Amino acid sequence: MNPARQVPLARAGKAITAAAFALLLAGCGASVSADNDEPKAGESPAAASAPPEAETVAREEAEEEVSAATVDAVDLKVGDCMAEDPDAEEVDAVDVLPCTQPHDSEVYAAMDMEAGPYPGDEAVDAMAQDFCLAEFQPYIGTDYSVSALDIGYLTPTPTSWTLGNDREILCSAYRVDGEKLSTTVKNSNV
Repeated sequence: MNPARQVPLARAGKAITAAAFALLLAGCGASVSADNDEPKAGESPAAASAPPEAETVAREEAEEEVSAATVDAVDLKVGDCMAEDPDAEEVDAVDVLPCTQPHDSEVYAAMDMEAGPYPGDEAVDAMAQDFCLAEFQPYIGTDYSVSALDIGYLTPTPTSWTLGNDREILCSAYRVDGEKLSTTVKNSNV
């Protein structure tokens, strides 16, 4: 297994309270007024008229946690949600789960670097930073400078570059305040 390097691209002094973030997310959801019999967004017409007991059972089943699956770092792909951010400089494997479950970060962009000799850590980091910043707004829907999310990235190590032919840079987004995400960040405008 060939490890990838994990580097956070943290901005200094950027913080948002959990309450403000929760309010922002709550404002994104669809709701139905009491005098409107139409189903909520994503709800089937049958569920809208179901008795309260049936709604409770359905909600409990939907909220049932799914076990995380461990994948090699080199097998991560855009849209994968990582249960916990890797806390090591070199990462072999990570746990991924559905983005509807509490998770630390989501992979939002990937690119392969050109073949050739390993360009060095500084060159790889500079390329990762430029790429991840450029891909942030198209995936998230808001500019990085005003976002409640921050950027991390996984890059090849000299060993994985040479022995594993690893050229991939992966960009991930996570909450600035360190709280868990509970939905995809794709088009979230957060």
